[in-house]
Amino acid sequence: MLIKHLLESKQNPDFPKILGDFLPLAMKELGVTQIPRIKLKLRINDNEQPTFGRFVNEENIIHLAIEDRHPLDILRTLAHELVHYKQGVEHKLGPNSGKTGSPEENEAHQVAGVIMRNFNKLHPKYFSEPAIDLNQ
Repeated sequence: MLIKHLLESKQNPDFPKILGDFLPLAMKELGVTQIPRIKLKLRINDNEQPTFGRFVNEENIIHLAIEDRHPLDILRTLAHELVHYKQGVEHKLGPNSGKTGSPEENEAHQVAGVIMRNFNKLHPKYFSEPAIDLNQ
């Protein structure tokens, strides 16, 4: 229901296109030919570590919180989680990979930043997009 609502949103009609522009670039930058399932959520409830995104390696799924966030902020989180997906494919994820300051977490921050800079250079128009608003 959430994806359908987002796709029909009059407030954010360009978000599916933005996502469509982003994914091929991110996949190319990461050197992957497929991506995990992506589940859009209003928010992610986690008492241990508040977060806007999560990659669950065992389920091969990315959870993304979208409500009240700018599309580029959502893509930044997606890029970060796609790095974790690639780490999972390469068997580089361990029990402490998600800890703050771990090599895997630092790599995800760094690579996601590079992906976003390259994407933003190609698509500067997306900076003027409104935040995702599903309360219409």
